[in-house]
Amino acid sequence: MIRYHVSENPDEHPFNILPYAVQCYNSTRNKTTGFTPYKLVFGHTSGRPPEHVYLEKELMSKYVRDIRNKLEYYYQIARVRTDEQEQIAKIRFDSRVSPNLQSYKVGDKVFVKQSQISNKLQNKFDGPFEITQVFENSALLKNPETNRISKVNFDRLKPCFKT
Repeated sequence: MIRYHVSENPDEHPFNILPYAVQCYNSTRNKTTGFTPYKLVFGHTSGRPPEHVYLEKELMSKYVRDIRNKLEYYYQIARVRTDEQEQIAKIRFDSRVSPNLQSYKVGDKVFVKQSQISNKLQNKFDGPFEITQVFENSALLKNPETNRISKVNFDRLKPCFKT
């Protein structure tokens, strides 16, 4: 939204649209929790509560009780949905990493995926490195140029098939 606004109005400062972008974000449903950030914080969708709430103390205390109960309910649902999404992400991650767990042995040559690539044309993997020790989810790798040993998770490794 901000990028589009800046491209359409290059002379206008990007901070002018920031309050609208924040309102948009706070009113958009989160995929994981199933609620908007605004609803999780305040217990209702954005906007003011009914005016009659401020007129009588009894109504005000009932309103506060209702909001508190709603928030507890929303938090409980959000926790359940977040746990479900964590399980889905874990299954997806394990399906990608688990097949490689048994395939690495001491002495194998592997490439290591770079964590940050500064250039589009730069190689995504460094190596080859030699595996010196294998753990449950990681391995110790020896750099043949510097003889430096580092521990790397399996999800960043790729087998090297050249000799």
